[in-house]
Amino acid sequence: MALFPPEKEEDFAAFFPEEVLRRGLAYAREGRVRRVFRVGERLLGEVQGSEPRPYRVEVGPGLVGRCTCPYPFFPCKHAAALLYAYLERRPEDLWPRLEALSPEEAKGLLLRLATLPEVAFLLKELLSPEEVFAEGVQRLRQAFRLGGGEEEAKALLLSLPQAGREEVAAFLEALLEAPFDPGPYLGPVLRRYLDLGGELAFLLKLYLRHPFEALGEAFLALGEKAPEKALALLAGGEPLKRALKAELLFRLGREEEALGVLREGLEGVEDYLAFVERLLRLGRREEALRYAEEAVAWFGRDPRLLPLLDLLVAHRGGVEDHRARFRLRPNLEDYLALKAKLGRAFAEERPRLLRQVQDLALLARIYLLEEDWKALDRLLKRASPEAYPALAAVLEERLPQEAARLYLEAAKARVEAGGRAAYREAAGLLGRLARLDPKRAREAAWGLVRAYPRRRALREELAPLLGSPHEPHEPHEPRP
Repeated sequence: MALFPPEKEEDFAAFFPEEVLRRGLAYAREGRVRRVFRVGERLLGEVQGSEPRPYRVEVGPGLVGRCTCPYPFFPCKHAAALLYAYLERRPEDLWPRLEALSPEEAKGLLLRLATLPEVAFLLKELLSPEEVFAEGVQRLRQAFRLGGGEEEAKALLLSLPQAGREEVAAFLEALLEAPFDPGPYLGPVLRRYLDLGGELAFLLKLYLRHPFEALGEAFLALGEKAPEKALALLAGGEPLKRALKAELLFRLGREEEALGVLREGLEGVEDYLAFVERLLRLGRREEALRYAEEAVAWFGRDPRLLPLLDLLVAHRGGVEDHRARFRLRPNLEDYLALKAKLGRAFAEERPRLLRQVQDLALLARIYLLEEDWKALDRLLKRASPEAYPALAAVLEERLPQEAARLYLEAAKARVEAGGRAAYREAAGLLGRLARLDPKRAREAAWGLVRAYPRRRALREELAPLLGSPHEPHEPHEPRP
């Protein structure tokens, strides 16, 4: 950009997002810029924002600077307001005056300024930034005890460049005790900690207490630079340590060692799932299938095995694979696969399979495919009105009249339950009926309105089915 400070609006406007620039101009015109100073190539000032206390803003060449507002990016609208105010007021540059002071005069001026509380605080920030940051961390912990702390955390993020490693470590430990999700803050704090030469043991201690992904990634990033030290810290059988150790070995290119670590930890379903997924990513499909089969043998009735069973069915598709998956999640695909693969032996298997099915809609679909009308009839007779909509959806194509009956009975049951939500459900069911038999749906809607004439909410929900104002308001009943 052009020389700084700017001479005209065009010198800085293009470097702001349009909305940020517009709001900054509005702030300047509203007189929100309380003070503006120039010190050489830097502009400083105070801008009144949404908080009672004005925000302090500093802008330098390249629009580099800072603002005490919570906006996460710079330059912000307060910086834009300061630049507009500078163009309007053109304050004197204080730099030549300061340069002209003798050492004694400068010292005396500084001592007089230090008696002002606000200036004293700024001087402390400049002379003891690490101490000020540590005090900020203490205030953060106090805010946590009161159930807050987000504003204090944002303020500390702005001061991160001035903090030392111990102070950043304290900030990191405090964040992990926050009453809110600390995830958005961990990234910049961990980057600063690593830039200052972070310690592996400290990061591991935090990760074992609070296994955030960002902490694990920071440990691995540091561990890649000192692998033997990191691996020594990861000795032992703790699941979190084992997972980190395996991931570090993978990143170091030591694939077989990493897989060996994962094999040693194969104890539960989640361990097998992670191991099989890793083998697939490495292209070791046959090995993945063997371990998937082993997991099914050990934990055959655990519903978490479904991804492994899907894998076995997709790549192998044996009778036992379909049978095991059907046992956990009855479905038409496995039922038909078993029927095809077992041939005549399926007749003996069928009753056991059907006893495993709790979903009446799936049973109805099976009976329709096999045209087992007696079984379907028994199913419909024992079904409750709550199951009617799902059953009707299955029957629509092959048995539309029966589907229409179920939709109608389900709608009546919802209306009897009462309440606008139930009436809305009933209207939806009659809408499905209208796709099959529009006249019957309209007659049913009018029948329900007549049966419950005082239920205004019912009439409102059924209004689309009752007909337009230009149509007859009610179906004519046949004369006796």
